[in-house]
Amino acid sequence: MLKNNELIENILIEIENNISKGIDAKTLARKFTLSEGHLRRLFRYTINQTIASYIRSCKLKASINDLIKTDTNVIDIALKYGFDYEQSYIRAFKREFGKTPGNVRKSNESSESGLSA
Repeated sequence: MLKNNELIENILIEIENNISKGIDAKTLARKFTLSEGHLRRLFRYTINQTIASYIRSCKLKASINDLIKTDTNVIDIALKYGFDYEQSYIRAFKREFGKTPGNVRKSNESSESGLSA
């Protein structure tokens, strides 16, 4: 049996490896043969953040790469990372980073062309 720290480490790796594949607490609990409640408590105690907010943050961070390096529509990026609606993605993104996805994309285009945002 894994110690709690090793278990959490493996869970974090699993989240990172499956960030655009609909990973959630239920899936993780099943994979690591834990009850969902125990997983949530253990994660909250160890990481000091809920598992849902951690996964959402990881999805938002991963989506930045798509915003900056592709011309993919924001709605398609939102759907890729498991957001059901473009507006829910934009609101979560703005809460997390203080900017909208469009602002991030525009500021990156400005900096690449030598302009200041």
